[in-house]
Amino acid sequence: MRAYLQRSEVRLSTTHRVVTALLSGAGVLVLLPAIGRDSVVNVLRSLLASNTPMHTVLAALVVCTLSLTFAVLWLLLYEITRFYFHSNHVSGEGGTTFTPRFTLTSLHLPYDELGPTGLAALQARRDDPSNVELLVPSNDIARRVIDAQLRAYDGLRDHTSSDSMRAAALLQLAGVRDRLLVDEVAKIEYGMARHVLRVQVIVLRYIKALLVVLVTLASTYTLAAVVEMAPLVDDSAERWIVAALVVWAPTVLFVSASPVQWLDRVLKSEGATSTGIRYDRDLTRLERVVSVVSLAVLLGALVCGGVLLARDATTMGTVSLAAASGGGLAAEIWLLRRIRR
Repeated sequence: MRAYLQRSEVRLSTTHRVVTALLSGAGVLVLLPAIGRDSVVNVLRSLLASNTPMHTVLAALVVCTLSLTFAVLWLLLYEITRFYFHSNHVSGEGGTTFTPRFTLTSLHLPYDELGPTGLAALQARRDDPSNVELLVPSNDIARRVIDAQLRAYDGLRDHTSSDSMRAAALLQLAGVRDRLLVDEVAKIEYGMARHVLRVQVIVLRYIKALLVVLVTLASTYTLAAVVEMAPLVDDSAERWIVAALVVWAPTVLFVSASPVQWLDRVLKSEGATSTGIRYDRDLTRLERVVSVVSLAVLLGALVCGGVLLARDATTMGTVSLAAASGGGLAAEIWLLRRIRR
């Protein structure tokens, strides 16, 4: 059991290193400033300068594309928060109070590791003021801060009469429980499963977020190039902006759903006749959010394209835009059915 616990702790530390690497934002956070710098500012400035309804709608659609990048990053950080924190309950006369704790708890030595004499000696060391002050500093200011923290929980409000009781209460907040060695094994088994289930969601969500940011970055640069060539945003520039938005909507939906499709193909290549990954809401939540935003942007772009078509349906650019709009709508509908079926 001791060897198993040591092996499990190594695996847990490896899992935490994976999440820490993603928390550092390698890729996503580096690319976000590239989207939000001069490119978006120039596009919005050009669209809002004329103060026409068409340009106002196009500016709102551009803001929606940018807001999606922050939404996917929000979902990623939300899942990382769920990974790093877990519920801890403190029981008292008034009931059970729940508090968040770090997913890795503090530990007590399993009490079946020592005999009665050893346990008594250990408890004496725990009550030794020189050890207690490592957790509860021996000054009144620190005690007042700790007492204020403990008063937030019904089961710990009476643990303020001595430093030893304060230390015991803080250990409870850190998730310490007295367990047998075999209890520690059972706990680590469930904890390992929780970590593995959460980390696969985080890794998959990170890949999707990175793809969404890359597609939005390419679309933003296209829009910036258009307004740079036509700062006043004439009819030709409007067509290009609408076309870029029409292409962005199904493309961003496609790339956000692709990782799940990749995994689906991997499972089938290994002999699976059917898979349930697309029905797992945790694994597919991000593309469901993307589908709502992309559909809203596409519909708004189609309305703008219809206005351009009604304004002048004879130019080659308008005809090409109509063809692109029809293709974008067909692709969006096909992708939505593929994701939500």
